[in-house]
Amino acid sequence: METNATFTGDVDKTQIPPLNQKRILAFVNHFLINTCTFLNEFALNCETKFVRLERQLQRTEAALIILETKLASIPVDDAVNFTKTHEVSTEETTYDETDKPEEEVPTEVKGVRVCEDIRYKKFFKMVQVGVPAPAVKIKMRTEGLNAEMLDNPDFMLEDGILE
Repeated sequence: METNATFTGDVDKTQIPPLNQKRILAFVNHFLINTCTFLNEFALNCETKFVRLERQLQRTEAALIILETKLASIPVDDAVNFTKTHEVSTEETTYDETDKPEEEVPTEVKGVRVCEDIRYKKFFKMVQVGVPAPAVKIKMRTEGLNAEMLDNPDFMLEDGILE
């Protein structure tokens, strides 16, 4: 038999010795058993990890429910005012023309601070009682609010709502 005939397909198949069927059957069986064993172990490992992850999620969800219940039980005190008041001295003082103080022009600010807005107030309370800010931001996003407002408590909202 020529080497060139092997590549061109002009081989007389009657001249080729038969394959050892027992040896081929042993290789195929070995391959199938190893593949099935690997797939079974892989599936079991994945299932174990999924069960562990599900338990962690259930614990986290339970802790979140408990935390939300605790937050809901905290009374909101409307009497707390976060703005500082300045007392004006009633003493009379005399000024020269050079010492004349600059008059402060009161600026009228319209709106409500974010930390006083009814929609955002509970989220600032969550941060105060120790809930991590990233978790609070995720909760804000799920309720359709701007999570970046948590970083700017003094930002004035024109459409703010007071209680």
